[in-house]
Amino acid sequence: MAGLKISEAGLGDLARFKGYEAKAAGADGLDLRLSKESGMDARDIMNLRRFTRERKLLIVFRCPKPSARAFHGTLPAKTFATKEKTNKTGTVFGKGGALMVSDYDMMSVWRFTGTGFQHIYISALEPGAATGPWSKEARELVRSMNAFLITKLQHGCQDDFHSEKNPGVKMADHFLAIRLGDGIYLPDPIYCENFYRAHGLFWPYGAGGKHCGHGPGGHVGP
Repeated sequence: MAGLKISEAGLGDLARFKGYEAKAAGADGLDLRLSKESGMDARDIMNLRRFTRERKLLIVFRCPKPSARAFHGTLPAKTFATKEKTNKTGTVFGKGGALMVSDYDMMSVWRFTGTGFQHIYISALEPGAATGPWSKEARELVRSMNAFLITKLQHGCQDDFHSEKNPGVKMADHFLAIRLGDGIYLPDPIYCENFYRAHGLFWPYGAGGKHCGHGPGGHVGP
């Protein structure tokens, strides 16, 4: 685990500057609060809220370390190929010494139907494959988000990765749900599971946070 080393005071200064940038871009108090809690960039939260409102979507993210908010827009997102873990600043050195900030991990994406939420599968069409072709809908949604995100999405949804290699969830994980223009911070997997169940969403993690190996209705693919 290797990344940038910087004092708490230095991190605070960088984070405040990012807050000024976000306010200048139109971020409001909710965006700034959610950024401080989640470690995601306030401008990205602002635009994701707009996107989910326009598209009638609910997107759940596993968040980076809160200190990562100081580096979005300054450092590129941690790539899918980089397996090293970020340090307490939310940064990591990748291959060749490139410094990156932790990316956003989508857990799941859902579309509001008027009476509930319909799951949108965003992963390789071949069940259990770490890479491979996606559906047209999945490609369009992620490309649309990456067109405006400062820290780009690097992979599909973890809930949809039906493999023994799925990392599952850990008590140290924290989450952010962007729901139809609103944002809800979920500080650990228990809060996240309760959010899923309250909204009629399938929670694919069992005892110890292990992925159950399938999706809603027992399906292993879209």
